[in-house]
Formats: sequence, C-alpha cells, structure tokens
Amino acid sequence: MSKLKFLLIITSIVMIVSGCSSNESTSNKGNQKQESKSEKESVKVTDKKANAPKDQGEYEVWFEGEADRKGKLITVKGQTNLIPNSNLLVTMDSVEDTLIGGSDRVQVSEDGTFETDLKIPKSTEGLIEVKIEFDPHSDNQPIKDHYGENGEKLKGPFVRLQEESDMQQNITLLTLEIPQDESNASAKIKKPEWDKPEDYGTPTVRLDEPDIQQDDKYLYIEGKSNLLEGTRLKGSLDIPNYIVSGLADVADVNPDGSYKLIIEKPSSINKLKDVKEYEVVLSVSPAESQWKSNLEVYGVNGEKFMGDYVVDQNGRKEIEKRLSISE
Repeated sequence: MSKLKFLLIITSIVMIVSGCSSNESTSNKGNQKQESKSEKESVKVTDKKANAPKDQGEYEVWFEGEADRKGKLITVKGQTNLIPNSNLLVTMDSVEDTLIGGSDRVQVSEDGTFETDLKIPKSTEGLIEVKIEFDPHSDNQPIKDHYGENGEKLKGPFVRLQEESDMQQNITLLTLEIPQDESNASAKIKKPEWDKPEDYGTPTVRLDEPDIQQDDKYLYIEGKSNLLEGTRLKGSLDIPNYIVSGLADVADVNPDGSYKLIIEKPSSINKLKDVKEYEVVLSVSPAESQWKSNLEVYGVNGEKFMGDYVVDQNGRKEIEKRLSISE
C-alpha cells in the first residue's frame, strides 16, 4: 500500500470519529436543555395595584371588612379606597375597664387592604369597642397633600368632625362592638346613614325618647337629638340609696345629632344585684370638654341653652333628661 493511500485512509477515519463525537455532544446538549426546561415551573405573580379599587384616591371615602375575635385575639381586616400608605389607627376599649395600650397603626396596601391583630389583656372582660380612624393631619405629607392639611377634602358618611386646639379637622371614624361572653364573635363594618333634623344645632335643645335595650350585663341606649356634632353627652345611673361611680358612659354626638351609650346594669354587679329600679340621667354640661365652636352656640356657661331640659347647676346651665328604668 502506498504511503499516500495510507494517509488518506487514516484521515477519513479521523473525520468520521470527529463527526460522531460532535453529533453526540450536540445531542447531549439538547437533552440537557430539555431536562433543564422540564424542571422550570411557572411563577404566580399578583399585581396588587391591579386589584386596587377603581375609585382609589377619590375624596368620598369608604370602608368594608370586619373584626373577628377568637379568644383574646381580635383580627381587624378590610379594604378601603384611601390611597396606599395612608395610616389607620386601630384602637380598642372596654366598656367595663380602662385599657392601657391596645392599639396599632397599619398602612393601607397598594390594593387598598389593611389588617392587624389586637390582643385583649387577660384581666379584661365584657364588651370591647374597636375603632378605626384615619386622620390626614397627623399623617405623612403626601397624604396631607392629597386629602388636605386638615382633611378638608374628605367626603362621605364615614367622615367625622374633630376639634383640637380650636381647629376643626375631618377624619374618618368607625366603631365596632365585639362581645367577649361567646367562644368567638365578629362585627362587620357598616356604612353609616345620617339623617340630620331641620332644627339641628339650635340652642333650644331637643332630646327625643331614646330606644333602650338590655341583656344580662348592659343597657344599650340609642337616641336622637338636635345637638351639634361632637357635643359630649353623658349617660349615668342614679340609684336610690346608693352612691355609685363607673356606671356611666360618654358619647360624642354623631353628625345628625344621634348618639349611642352602653352602660353596665346594676344587677351585673354583686353588691347591686337586687336593684331593680333606678334612673338613667342624660346630660350635657359646658364643663365636659366641649368643643369651643359648640360653646359659641350654647354659651361658655350654657347660658344660651333653651328648652324643656335646661337645669341650673350652681349658676351654670346644663341639659338634663331623666328616664325611669324598671327591670
């Protein structure tokens, strides 16, 4: 065999082997890509902004949601059309005790949702009131810029007046009642409906007969009046032959003059368990931390008060209405 022919045969063999190796390598890479591809999984992505309310940021504010209690834990969650990062102050208070703490600040998420947990102290019993408040005046500057330095752009039934240092502000405020004498309980956020009377805010004060309901522990007193929003109205019990304190409640009157009071019944207290007859005293006094703007209408000493329920208390005029209760 000639030397040239031998070289040609060797070259051909090398080329064939190289080609096979190349094809095998390409095939392996393809399999690796296929294996790698088969190991990938789709990722579920949620665009919170896309789930935001369509009217997010509008000045007519709404809330929806609920507060759920399980044992000594209250979970408050819901949704609102307030702009993201708005701060909500969520607080709780007991009808029977004064709670120290029991509050949390939570920011509204991109989709308008909010959620927080509140722990009820072990020693606390009875009805719990949960309040959700939004105050633009105490929020960050972008929130103030949107809703107004004092919340003056806020609108809707959730909006309430607040007066501090002679300055009126608009806030949103809602209250939920959570009983503790059950294994668990819940309360839904409801849109309030205000019905302002024609004589609203006149110095001649009208106090309609309230609706009074009761259970084993409390009196629930709901009434209507023509008192100005924010007027501090007190409900207390006058029990014959007893001097008692603590059996009382205070309410800031609603935008339409309505109010609600919750007072412990005497029979729920051991030393008063035999008391069956007593009076509920509804009163308004200029000395009870009244707003300056309201005192301009009623008088610093109540001197402008008029009507059937005006009484004189050491030279100061007050409003007083007495209701007889028989259990």
